[in-house]
Amino acid sequence: MKRSPSSTFNGTTPPDDARLLAGLGDQPGDRQIQDMSYFDFLNRLAAGVAYLKSTGEWYRPHPWWNMFLPASRTDAFVEAAIKDLTETEVGASGVVLLYPFPRARLHLPLLRMPDEETIFLFTLLRTASHGAESPQDMVEANRSLYLRAQAVGGYQYPVGAIPTTPEEWRAHYGPAWAAFEAAHERYDPDGILTPGQGVFPPGQGVLPPGP
Repeated sequence: MKRSPSSTFNGTTPPDDARLLAGLGDQPGDRQIQDMSYFDFLNRLAAGVAYLKSTGEWYRPHPWWNMFLPASRTDAFVEAAIKDLTETEVGASGVVLLYPFPRARLHLPLLRMPDEETIFLFTLLRTASHGAESPQDMVEANRSLYLRAQAVGGYQYPVGAIPTTPEEWRAHYGPAWAAFEAAHERYDPDGILTPGQGVFPPGQGVLPPGP
């Protein structure tokens, strides 16, 4: 597993690497420390993007899966999810990511998260490469894994390809649903924005109030 902590600084004196990395359960001899400009840090994936474009992988379908998991259930869930995961299920350029977050640092009003002090974003960045499973099969696998994550208290980070019903979206947003629905009626009454997620299907109107 690769960890990529980062720190920013102004001026000419870099931060104390030993202090920043103290307490990590890693192998110090495997550490790779690099100083770079802020732009270079933001642009650090450019070479990888160019490579994926050169191989054609960039242009293949990407049925991504993203969920926030409670820290108390993360180890067991991730271990079970990746135990038998094969290249055909994630694609030749597929990536598995796992990021810890202090929940108190995330303040977006509609971002739904488990109610624990630390949460993890678990991500399968699937690519329907040549020879891999079809995009449809990957989306079905996403749905199955979503239900498993939901059962342990996980919440969808809604930027991927997980089939979700309008009723499930209402349950996802919970007490924030009324404000979200009101914003939709005011700013997107014709359902133009992100119709593929199926939160507000065209022609169905708004959902009735929850219990």
